[in-house]
Amino acid sequence: MLTAGLAAFAFFAAEPAPLRQGLEPLAFLVGHCWRGTFPSGEQDTHCFESVYGGQHVRDRHEVTGAARAYRGETLYSWDGTRNVVAYTYWNSLGGVSRGTMRPQPGRLDFGDESYTDPQGRRITISTHWRTEPNAFEAVVASAQAPSMNRTVRYARVEEAVLISSRRRPDGGQDLVHEVVVPAAPADVWQAVSTAEGWRTWAVPVARMPGPYTIETSYTPGAQSGDPTTIVQDIFVAVPERLLVFRTVRAPARFPNFETYSQVTSIFELEALGDGRTRVRLTGAGYADTDAGRQLLGFFREGNRISLERLRRRFADGPLDWTAELARER
Repeated sequence: MLTAGLAAFAFFAAEPAPLRQGLEPLAFLVGHCWRGTFPSGEQDTHCFESVYGGQHVRDRHEVTGAARAYRGETLYSWDGTRNVVAYTYWNSLGGVSRGTMRPQPGRLDFGDESYTDPQGRRITISTHWRTEPNAFEAVVASAQAPSMNRTVRYARVEEAVLISSRRRPDGGQDLVHEVVVPAAPADVWQAVSTAEGWRTWAVPVARMPGPYTIETSYTPGAQSGDPTTIVQDIFVAVPERLLVFRTVRAPARFPNFETYSQVTSIFELEALGDGRTRVRLTGAGYADTDAGRQLLGFFREGNRISLERLRRRFADGPLDWTAELARER
């Protein structure tokens, strides 16, 4: 039982496709998050990923430190008719920007971007990034919106959860989350492969009714077999390296479970030295259907939260689930 599926794993662990021609100037950003601090003190974090087999690049960002978080997303694409990188940006306020990017030695020039706010007002924003191997400096100017005039240096963030996806030959997608945690592989293995470990970061309730089955619940005090419980069957376990499992039971009313039951979850652990481990969680086999795409969107954020909790478990100690669930509510 513990060796089944290793051949399939070789395919699941394949490297993401390279970026298409024209998007190479963005390659140093992809697969990493970058954080800078505004003059007002808010922090801005951008996370880049390749999408659709390297045909596009997505940048999701979040500004924190103000009364409420501000979020936005940019999709970069190659425009062969103009030989430029075209992009569209939309934000949590309802605003949309469009523009083009042209690479230059030591910088990315985004030119004059046209931003339209939810009320239909338009402003022009001029931006360029001065690039370094592990950082970039964003210079923003707008005569119509002087409050946006600023220069911010963004450095690569090593501890953030990185997200990427890759298309499979059958049209479905694999979803990949990665994080570096401050713990040795043996300690991380204990956390991801045992019920006791799961309770320190993943769920408040976990038990192992059999050697290759984990039953969990996000509901404190849930009993075995309750409608809130989740059951995973383990297919491959290589201590301190690899854990492969599938969810065979979901909570009552979980949407599209028949589709999700075909998704294989894969934990990979990579020792980095200095008491650090890279954790890669792959959800392999999201179907190319409406149900599969809905699940992909749900677990893009859900698995990010889970791996961030795993990192916090080793950075700050086991989670206090009473406080954690109260914060979520």
